[in-house]
Amino acid sequence: MGASTQHTAPGPGPVRVGLLAQMTTAREHWRAGDYPAAARVLRDAVAAAEATLGPDAVECGVLLNELGIVGKYAGDFAAAEAAYRRALAIEERRGLPAGANAAGLLHNLAGLAHARGDTETALRLARRGIEVRAALPFPDPAGLAADRAALAAILVDLRRYGEARIVLDETLRGGVPRYDTAVALHNLGSSRYREGHPGRAAVLLRRALALKRAELGADHPDLAVTLHNLGRCLEKLGCRRLARRQWRRAVAVLDGAVAADHPTLIACRQRLAAG
Repeated sequence: MGASTQHTAPGPGPVRVGLLAQMTTAREHWRAGDYPAAARVLRDAVAAAEATLGPDAVECGVLLNELGIVGKYAGDFAAAEAAYRRALAIEERRGLPAGANAAGLLHNLAGLAHARGDTETALRLARRGIEVRAALPFPDPAGLAADRAALAAILVDLRRYGEARIVLDETLRGGVPRYDTAVALHNLGSSRYREGHPGRAAVLLRRALALKRAELGADHPDLAVTLHNLGRCLEKLGCRRLARRQWRRAVAVLDGAVAADHPTLIACRQRLAAG
């Protein structure tokens, strides 16, 4: 779950301006960690877009992508996948299989597969997304950097640490936006931990956590996965009390914001229950 997600936006026009306002509201709820409210706004916006612009309008795909993002962060993976695939089908029906929106959707589907533990599917989708974006006439450097950071997270879980470090080093040299830098640092820290270097990992994860807090605020649910991994490092270093503090904090930001079976929430509760 170390991967970022990629947003898009509706185009101009009176109806589209209204949809953009709804999407802005949904993103405000997302940034505040209120995923149920964000999902409600987006479902209403999708229905409005389908009724006014048609079910194959670009705007429908954009809003469905946003709905998929919210579902993924809330731990409602089935709803997230349904939304992403509906959006990708719109792209394909419009004859734009190699567009920027399609690249973003492949990125997001890869992140979802990764969150569900299907790393082989995640790897295939992530590589395809990078191919699609790199083939665009004017590839977005920030988008490519985010794609590569997500790919590195998948490689870490596949224990392909050398490949992951190469990808991440390239990513961090590319002038990545702050949140994507946080994701890359998180993934690099996870790689170092799994290679048996908890001290180095903790330094990277603390940097990732600071960037996430600066970008999203101190109470955002997206901090939880980094708090969980930092706790693992501290536990390995013999700092059990500090580790438990990270897990308690992770539970606090997740509880009520995500599904009860969210994997990070379950993992943190299990570690706290272990004593």
